[in-house]
Amino acid sequence: MRSLIPLRRPGAEVGARHDAHESFEVEPFDLYGRHHEVTEAEADVAVTRLSEGLHLDLTVRVTVQTTCDRTLEPTDLRLELGESEFLPGPNNRELSIENWTLDLADYTRRALPSEVPMQVFRPGTEPVEPSGTEDEIDPRWRGLGGLFASKF
Repeated sequence: MRSLIPLRRPGAEVGARHDAHESFEVEPFDLYGRHHEVTEAEADVAVTRLSEGLHLDLTVRVTVQTTCDRTLEPTDLRLELGESEFLPGPNNRELSIENWTLDLADYTRRALPSEVPMQVFRPGTEPVEPSGTEDEIDPRWRGLGGLFASKF
């Protein structure tokens, strides 16, 4: 399972495009007080040679195994993340590109924390909502209603 993708092809003419589809591994990580494991990771990479650099289209699909915030049972979270960027030079730290080589595992490891929601729920479960309406006043506070000069 490769995670390093060469982006530049020697001798490629302007407008030349090459595509790659790769499966790769990503290390487990901790976020929001719980452990996450990436059970599947795959990427589609398309690179187009331009006169002044490269254009990168990147789509990464991952399955993250985590726990449901309501039931605490294991659940899978499927995420898709990607970029469409012009690369004027051989290095781009934000995209994990060094010397025209894309590190898919490093890119995914950096991008996942902003993609994983703070709360994850298993299919069929939903967050608990408070019962009643928001306009309902707690009976213990009703006596304070006449203290204010104007009511809206």
